[in-house]
Amino acid sequence: MSKRAIGTGWLVARRCVAALGVFAVAIVAIWAYCEHENSKQVPAATDAQLRVGFANARGWVLRNRAAVLAQNNFMLWLFVREAGRLSGDSQLLALADDYQRQSVDGVVRFFFDRTGVEAAYDSHISLPDGWQPYQRLFAYGATCNIQLSTDVMVQSMLSPSVCEQRLAGVRNPWCRTHQLMGLRLVQKNRCLPDEETRPTLEHVQAGILAELQWDFRVEDAYLQKVWTLIESGRRDQIKAVWIHRILAAQQADGGWTAAHIILPLPAGRALYWEGSLVPHLGRPPQTDFHATAQGLYLLALLLHRDRAS
Repeated sequence: MSKRAIGTGWLVARRCVAALGVFAVAIVAIWAYCEHENSKQVPAATDAQLRVGFANARGWVLRNRAAVLAQNNFMLWLFVREAGRLSGDSQLLALADDYQRQSVDGVVRFFFDRTGVEAAYDSHISLPDGWQPYQRLFAYGATCNIQLSTDVMVQSMLSPSVCEQRLAGVRNPWCRTHQLMGLRLVQKNRCLPDEETRPTLEHVQAGILAELQWDFRVEDAYLQKVWTLIESGRRDQIKAVWIHRILAAQQADGGWTAAHIILPLPAGRALYWEGSLVPHLGRPPQTDFHATAQGLYLLALLLHRDRAS
């Protein structure tokens, strides 16, 4: 190879390294800016702002009645019912009742109505095929069933280390929040002595707070982290900026999507995050019930502190 070719190759390599360096610096700068925006001190959202957000979210749910009733996710309907209870909203409560009448059976009925739950304590409970470990924990928390208390997957979800695997907050940002929801059912229904449940619950809360310190992506999991902390008694550790960012992410139609838009692009496309640190390029998801039910519940918890328990 000639000296000239070697020189040209060396120049190209240096330019590539320089370009990569600039790219890396840009990524770090963007990340630092986003982290700053996620942690800066701002005044608390006013009740008027929260009421507008709640009214808009409520409007989305009621306008999309047929579509949301087709969503057979009982936990989302518990959020709608609780939002209706906290706010005293008869239309939300009626909608949750409609879902309960048409879709609730088996063990799921105890999430909505604990009548007869004593008989479920030592009975055989058959869970639907494919239920995830956290869903099995939910079922145990709703029934305190002896059989489920020894279930391997339930036992794993009662452990403080189940969501401690490397990069858990990136690979599964819902792990700790799902665990916390289940632990709260166990705690509220007294399936275990509080001195057994509380240390794990507090460990999980601390993990979620740590995730919120670095994870600035206002997507579905972000809403879930904030409301689960509030519902479980950590309201005083919620930063005002987190609430403002959630309100800012509310769509014009009143709901929320499961994505955080990084950069809007022509023709309805965008660069966006959705559940991982690897951005997606394409058409971002539209407003959905999963995120909106949680936004609705979050705002109800914030507005009606005296009724939340």
